[in-house]
Amino acid sequence: MSFKKDQSRSNITTILQSLIRNKSGNTLAMVAAGLVPMTAMIGSGVDISRAYMVQTRLQQACDAGVLAGRRAVGDGSFDTAAADVAGDYFNVNFPGGYLNTTNLVFTPTAGNGDSSVNGVATVTMPTVVMDMFTIDDLDISVDCQAQLEVANSDITFVLDTTGSMACPEDANSSECSSYFASFGTQEGRSFNSLSTTSRLGALRSSLDSFYNIVQGAAASSNARIRYSFVPYSQTVNTGYLLNPDWIVDSYDYETAETTSRTEDELLFFTNRPQSTCSGNARTTSGVDVVLRWEFHSGQFRCAVYEEDVTTYDIVLEERELDVSTYKTGAATPDPTNLSSSNFTWAGCIEERDTVASNSVDFVPSTGFTPAGLLDLDIDGVPTSDAGRWRPYWPEAYVRRNFNTTQLSGSSSNPWTRSSISSFLPQTACPQQAALLAEYGALTDIQGYTNALRPDGGTYHDIGLIWGARLSSPDGLFQVNVNETPSNLGFVGRHLIFMTDGDLVPSDGTVSAYGIERHDGRISGNTTGTSSAAYSPELFNRHTTRYTEMCEAIKAKGIRVWVIAFNTALTNELTRCASTDSSFTAEDASTLNDAFASIAEQIAELRLTQ
Repeated sequence: MSFKKDQSRSNITTILQSLIRNKSGNTLAMVAAGLVPMTAMIGSGVDISRAYMVQTRLQQACDAGVLAGRRAVGDGSFDTAAADVAGDYFNVNFPGGYLNTTNLVFTPTAGNGDSSVNGVATVTMPTVVMDMFTIDDLDISVDCQAQLEVANSDITFVLDTTGSMACPEDANSSECSSYFASFGTQEGRSFNSLSTTSRLGALRSSLDSFYNIVQGAAASSNARIRYSFVPYSQTVNTGYLLNPDWIVDSYDYETAETTSRTEDELLFFTNRPQSTCSGNARTTSGVDVVLRWEFHSGQFRCAVYEEDVTTYDIVLEERELDVSTYKTGAATPDPTNLSSSNFTWAGCIEERDTVASNSVDFVPSTGFTPAGLLDLDIDGVPTSDAGRWRPYWPEAYVRRNFNTTQLSGSSSNPWTRSSISSFLPQTACPQQAALLAEYGALTDIQGYTNALRPDGGTYHDIGLIWGARLSSPDGLFQVNVNETPSNLGFVGRHLIFMTDGDLVPSDGTVSAYGIERHDGRISGNTTGTSSAAYSPELFNRHTTRYTEMCEAIKAKGIRVWVIAFNTALTNELTRCASTDSSFTAEDASTLNDAFASIAEQIAELRLTQ
């Protein structure tokens, strides 16, 4: 027979009263009376255990919800979409009806300045034993909070700003080549159905997002966040960051020199007799000439000369140039005499001495081998010209044909850059690098990134070499790097390397290693007769150099992050990155996601309540 709860309680009371009045069964009465508190104790233990299980599961679900919600915030604000994500994660971790619970409610809200997400979760759990004692259910509630917290961080961006960064952000390699053929390095041109946002534009936007996430995480702390930048193409712009004594005063450049000479020019001989072969005359073509009776080829003849003829000579060869004025930033005359212009150094550099080797290797305990790789020396201060940097002088460079040490020519007209245009190599000088500094507002970051311009070819090694130098606590800029934060805390170091293309070294362009077909600083070859004699070797050697430089950076305790944007994440790029620190991006949205993910990992999303 079954009873309702009220009937059951009435019957228990009647039985107990009857037993009290019955004097013949005291022992049984005592046992029966003891059953009531024992039942309450056991019942409370069962229901409290169930309540603890529900509370634990509810807390786990609440934590999962706010973590997911804060991650969904990114660099924006806690909106409906982020709240929905939080709710979805909560529901997955606390399914409806768990242990017969009801009235489940989860409420996520924005915390302090969107740097955190708070949550409150409540649920009602029915009792299974304690309902016999008028406790029908238990209300359970938990709080939770997830917040991005960032420690002191120094973050160096090594950014590919080569010509392909002008391409649409959603263009593949083939589409990028077509765009480049049509518009060169112009950004934002309408092309087919592709985006009018360039790859460089997408990079600027992603850096904005990165800054907002990291600075938002630091807003409620006293953490110091600093950023440095190394834009690169076929060289870097770091010269004005260097002590002037670390730059040579003269250097052998592949260049040209023009000269002029004025003299009388023999035009031809005429059959005039000596009596009339003197004085001035005019040729049938209207040229003023002078006649002279001269001995020629065994006899005297009447020679016809044009007076004061200027001839312009040019020689293309390696020649030492004085750069002591140029390196100071002062206007310096054109060393080639191809113009009457003065030129000012932008700050790009040629690297110091190196060794042409196909077996470059880095071992943390011993450094780089073979010996003599001064260009890969991250920390060494120059003590001789071999270890000093050289100004990159775009207007001075002139290349020659393959396997030549000199070319010369003469002309009746002055030589200009236009007249030797086929001998002018591609040059590119990116924006000046920036040492570690705090940027107090997004507009400060934008002031730097908005000035980035796409140009030049892709040399990953030179970008990473200087990323290492600007990040190293032991090297050229150690005073800047080791500046103590006001909170006296530990400083985490990060290098973020982003590229949109494969390494593309060339024998005929001017890189940080000069003109390879003539200088042979990486290949060791100056006698090749075509680009095919250089291309595979240059690619392999530059690839080895940049991957070994990545190892050297990581050996300094710097975490290396790699983003391959609209290009394959090759084994070499993956190897360059620290563990679990490489990303791919196909367009602006996924590039932003990659930078946001790095920012969140640097900031360390964690539970704080």
